[in-house]
Amino acid sequence: MALSALHCHNRMMELKDFKWLELCEKLKLSADDFRAWLRSQGLLAVPVCPICSGTMSIRPQEDVWICHKRACRTNEGTKPSLSVRYGSFFANSNFPESTIFATAYFWLREFGSFRTKSFELGVSAKMLTYWERRLRSICSRFYRRHPPIIGGPGVIVEVDETNVTRRKYNRGRIVRRKEWLFGGVERGSGRAFMVFVRRSDAATLTNIILKFIRPETTIMSDSWRAYSQLSRLPAGYRHLTVNHMVNFVDPQTGAHTQNIESLWQKFKMVPKKKYGLNTKRYTDYIREFLWRREFGEPGEIIFNFFEHVAEIYPC
Repeated sequence: MALSALHCHNRMMELKDFKWLELCEKLKLSADDFRAWLRSQGLLAVPVCPICSGTMSIRPQEDVWICHKRACRTNEGTKPSLSVRYGSFFANSNFPESTIFATAYFWLREFGSFRTKSFELGVSAKMLTYWERRLRSICSRFYRRHPPIIGGPGVIVEVDETNVTRRKYNRGRIVRRKEWLFGGVERGSGRAFMVFVRRSDAATLTNIILKFIRPETTIMSDSWRAYSQLSRLPAGYRHLTVNHMVNFVDPQTGAHTQNIESLWQKFKMVPKKKYGLNTKRYTDYIREFLWRREFGEPGEIIFNFFEHVAEIYPC
């Protein structure tokens, strides 16, 4: 872990096991005190002057940082200034930082229906949709930076395909089309990857396996025809199959794909209830689902999320 990331990690330990009552206490703080708390967690910056790189002073009544050095002033006498939210996840919004933080807490904990959250937070449906999209984008951006590479020596990864129905608006009509997802799940840890595939031929699937699954992994799949070519994977991969027409578990090798099938079942339950299968953002929904599986333990989820926020928006 890089030194700056370690420093941020240590500052955020207060967010471990962060509970509802603790959120309520934070929401009682004044706007200035809440910002000071965010700075203590590494979520708001203490910026330096863009001209002299010196220390700036906060001017709370105007929500800005100011450099008072005369040499940094413009010809008109204007002092260099930066927003108190400069460079942070909270920038470019008129929402109070406390409301944004509470929105994140509700979203991460999956508290209540959309209407209930809108009411409790005192925000419009439009703004709640916007901020939940921003929150989801953190999960998506994290996985773009850190693709889920799974498997390794002595590790079993189950792979499989499934189809999902995506909605697309076409000339005023909603057109539903089926598309294929290919994924894998690591036994034991439950870590997984999921990607859309336009073609499900052996070459396409092999390239995905090489991208997401480490060498020396034992790969288990059903006996679908496209998987028969996986035996041609480079040396170091082992491939076992189970014929579901005969057995759910291969009696000789013990191969089965029950974990990946369970993954598909859980994933398909979530979008129908939560996302409405919006085709433009389906990849973000996939990444949110995977993020919650990996980082969503109740005592860790708030800490994990804002640690990832701090990585993407370093302060």
